[in-house]
Amino acid sequence: MNFHRNSPHEEESDKDLGKRMVNKEGRRGRYKVRWRWWRPTLTPNEPFTSSPSPSPSLNPEYSGSSVDILSDGGSSQSEEDYQIKHSLSLIKAPLSPDDYSDSGISLSDSIEPGTKLEPRLAMPYIGAEAEGNRPSWRNIRPASIVQFPRPCVNPDKEFKIRTVHFTVPLEHHKPSGRQINIHAELVYDTHERDRFDSWVPACRASPILVFLCGGPGDKNPHDRSPALNRMLIEKGYVVLYADYRGTGQSSKIDSATVKTYNDRRDFAGAAGYLSLFRQDNIVRDLEAVRLCLEEHLYPFSSTNGNGGDGLKWTLMGQSYGGWVALTYLSFLPGSLAEVYLTAGLAPVTIGSPDEVYEALYSGMRRSNQRYYQRYPEDEVLVREVYNTLLSRGAAYELPDGSKRKLTAQTFLTLGRKFIGGDSGLEAVHDFVGQLHGELVRNNAIVPSQEILKEFSKLEGFKLHSRPLYGVLHEAIYCSNGDTASEWSAQRVGKRHREYKGWLQGKHAAEGQRLYFSGEMVLPCLMPEEFRYANDLVASKADWEPLYDLNRLKENTVPVRAMAYQDDLAVDFELSKRTVEAVKGCVMVVGKSGWNHGSLRNNTDEVIRMLF
Repeated sequence: MNFHRNSPHEEESDKDLGKRMVNKEGRRGRYKVRWRWWRPTLTPNEPFTSSPSPSPSLNPEYSGSSVDILSDGGSSQSEEDYQIKHSLSLIKAPLSPDDYSDSGISLSDSIEPGTKLEPRLAMPYIGAEAEGNRPSWRNIRPASIVQFPRPCVNPDKEFKIRTVHFTVPLEHHKPSGRQINIHAELVYDTHERDRFDSWVPACRASPILVFLCGGPGDKNPHDRSPALNRMLIEKGYVVLYADYRGTGQSSKIDSATVKTYNDRRDFAGAAGYLSLFRQDNIVRDLEAVRLCLEEHLYPFSSTNGNGGDGLKWTLMGQSYGGWVALTYLSFLPGSLAEVYLTAGLAPVTIGSPDEVYEALYSGMRRSNQRYYQRYPEDEVLVREVYNTLLSRGAAYELPDGSKRKLTAQTFLTLGRKFIGGDSGLEAVHDFVGQLHGELVRNNAIVPSQEILKEFSKLEGFKLHSRPLYGVLHEAIYCSNGDTASEWSAQRVGKRHREYKGWLQGKHAAEGQRLYFSGEMVLPCLMPEEFRYANDLVASKADWEPLYDLNRLKENTVPVRAMAYQDDLAVDFELSKRTVEAVKGCVMVVGKSGWNHGSLRNNTDEVIRMLF
């Protein structure tokens, strides 16, 4: 085995194995050092030998050409971190030509000394091993149906529900590769009769509306809002709810998924797998489902609810569902009849996630100011609670078995409750008083179980049950194909004095006002088992584009979008920029006092205004 470096005959120590350093001028004018660990190259018929010292292995199926690890110039690495990063270049499994048969990589390939290698990959991930073998929007094949139970009627006998299970490829450009399950539920009028010769409801004359829920990482059950189902059915739609890949009853991502990789210290493999669950692949899954239903709904006739053009979706995207809808609109507009969005105008014009978080921190600054105007006494209470938790080095595990912890930093993430408006402000205020009473006034050694249970309810991220929300929360803003998030929310927060201190783990000075964070996923919130994989996802820069701005400028599909001026999760000004970027998009501004969750809280009014 040859590890190519400046001299092909020069032996390398294990510590220096495959390591190269490239100086690079970083964004924001910050000097960066990019460390690249290159994949060892095998020559034909050369047996594989392991490295001189034990090193974690990579699964060849998920390995790519290189791994980039970014670190500040002049910073040092711990031995543990070095070993982890160093391990990403090593493959301790027998290789054969079959291992690379579909990747475009030859086992006889070698890297000549001095050759400049294009850093196509920020980390190895499935589906980007070689040009010509990358995800495409063409030739998506119909999904397969694996299960279709008999329909049931909801308890109020207002509508029928039919569950359908589909299989789709994990990577749609590899249709014969690994398959995953997509769980879907069709909701339709109880007066509709099921066809005798098919599992599909008799809805050929009815358009299908696909409800796209928020997220990423959330399940999408049909019974979350009966009022919404009722109104959409009254408008003549059959409503389809699908759990996105990695969520709900579809093939799910959870701690056990990542543990499989962690046990063999294959952190790059875990990161590569997780990177396949953004909205671009969700759209491909939905398109495969659409093609499958089209075959079953219209096998003999072109007469349907879309003017005889085959099956076309109507999309309704709430929050992150709008991200999915705008990706669909960008690349597969011919599959859509119309699009409705609520709090879902994705920031399609941004250059990096930093723009989003600057806007969201500005919104949170206004919300925190309103909080302290309403509860001025909390300025002292919040500071004393934070300093007490920090001084103790507290990490109180919550009693729900989730392994989440109450710490000084996670305490200050409760501002996510502010998204719900005044009720969220009041809930945080009540909790601050209770926690201060126990830890500061009564000097309790640990908070009571009641306090910890209350914190469990208020901490709205719940990444233990929806880890994709944390792993991909910043990746969904990486839409221009060459941007890494690099923990954007954390970095941007440190630019603001109200956040800088507590994000750096420093005590608050007397008289200092601390602000709560909002819709920002910080490293302190991530489950421990996702730690290394998430760091790699955050360093990934070569994401597939999520939007086609040129096509959106020429859009012909009707789009109506409701936006809220006080939305703390989707910035109103960025939403207006998106409306300008999508031809024919009509913005409907929600009523004063409405917020991100108004579709659920004010369903009837929102639907009437939107439609």
